Parts: sequence; C-alpha cells; structure tokens
Amino acid sequence: MISSKIEKKFQINFFEFMFLVEACIPPRPIARSVFWDDVINKYYHLMTQDERKHLYKSISDNLCFIDGLDKENEQCLIFKARFNPLNQYGVKAHHPNGNEEWVHTFLYKGKYHTEINYWVTDEYIKDITPIYEN
Repeated sequence: MISSKIEKKFQINFFEFMFLVEACIPPRPIARSVFWDDVINKYYHLMTQDERKHLYKSISDNLCFIDGLDKENEQCLIFKARFNPLNQYGVKAHHPNGNEEWVHTFLYKGKYHTEINYWVTDEYIKDITPIYEN
C-alpha cells in the first residue's frame, strides 16, 4: 500500500534543471506554470550566485522567453526581475513589534519583492541597498 505521506526526493544536476526550466517558459499549461513560479519563489534561493547568473543568461537567450517578454507575459517579466543580477536589493525592514530584518529582494513594478506575490510594504522599509551579483 502506498501512503499519501510518502515524500520522494528527485536529484537532478543543474544542467538538467536548466532544461526543465526552459521547457516551462510561459505560457504553458498549469503544471509547468506552477513549476516556473517555484523556480522564482523557491529554487532561486537554493542556487548559487553563479547558477542564478547562468540560468538567467540561458533563459534570456531563449526565443520563447524573448517572445514572452515582447508580449509582456507577466510570468516572463517577473522571472527577468527575479534573476537579473543587477536587480537585487537588500532591504532593511522594521516590523510593528519593533524588530528589524534584512531581506533579499528584487524590484518589480515599484515594489521590493521577496516572492511573486510577497513584497515589503513601503511603510516598513528603513533602508535599501543594491546587491550587485557580478
């Protein structure tokens, strides 16, 4: 009997991961779209700086991605904002409880995002520092 609680780990190397991301360039069916969002929200943080730059360059050169940008596909635009090495910012934010926190963000449509649908509210921002990932 197979339990629904079983978790499986799949290990793929970075180049296999890049090919998978490339196959999911929007617009795509929902399952690929969800993976694309996970690349932005989750897998970004698991990659090294060099892997991020390599993925950004590879996807940016893809004709499907370029077409998505030309058509202003929201998922393509936010991927570009998330992975562009020149669009990374450290934001010092204060919380209503008095604590301060430094978070890694990317600028998208005038907001400092931590994920696609999460950003630091302007009233909580104390300082913004560009992070140049050369």
